Amino acid sequence: MTESGSSRAVASVNPWGADGGGNASALFTKVRTRRGFEYIYDQIRDAVADGRLRPGDRLPAERDMAEIFGVSRQGVREAIRGLETTGLIESRPGVTGGAYIREGDPQMVSRALGDLASLGALSSEDLLEARILLTSTVVRLVVERATEEDFRLLEEDVAFTEEASKNTEASFERTEQITEFYRILAKATHNQVLVILTDSLAQIVHLRLNRVGPPPNRDIGKIRRRILNRLREGDADKAIAEITRHLRRLEKALVAAEKEHAAANGTR
Repeated sequence: MTESGSSRAVASVNPWGADGGGNASALFTKVRTRRGFEYIYDQIRDAVADGRLRPGDRLPAERDMAEIFGVSRQGVREAIRGLETTGLIESRPGVTGGAYIREGDPQMVSRALGDLASLGALSSEDLLEARILLTSTVVRLVVERATEEDFRLLEEDVAFTEEASKNTEASFERTEQITEFYRILAKATHNQVLVILTDSLAQIVHLRLNRVGPPPNRDIGKIRRRILNRLREGDADKAIAEITRHLRRLEKALVAAEKEHAAANGTR
């Protein structure tokens, strides 16, 4: 946050009054469960969800929160740590420091899905199906909404991909570039939610590729060129068919590489 943003937060926040806890009793209620930190966690999340707490707002001091909720300071610390882990709040040092409600961070979605995939909570079949369905929706909206500037950005990315895929020494599919095409494509829908979801799923593929390193697809430039041509023609069905074939081929190669990697490393 900018310096001016921080000063706004410090000046505007204190819904708790000058003493740090003045109005908090009207916002929160005392904990009545054994696992008090979960109760604190839920109340703060609810206050953010319904707009009583906003990005930049500062929570009361730890000792004040302990009194407000009727729990130990340790319980408050546990709740704060949990909220920090989810990205809802951040702790700032210094005279004007404390626990603040964070601005929204779309990367939290990518990290959360990436962690679930790493833990094996999301199957490769489900991830592929979701990616195909999401990308199909994106393509149809791109055909309807894309501007010349959107097509220019796609053209630049495809041209870069074509050139990069000629380099037989480069681990092209294992670079960040693999996700860029889908990010630009999603941005051409002019729907921020679709951008976040597309980027999150693409990042999981990127992480899997980096982990096992299957051979790069040297036809990737040609494939993306065909997709772009279909989009320019306004033929969503053919663009979707092209992307779907590519995603299925990529997933097949990736699963095979993961099995080989697991066998070589003695893991499941």
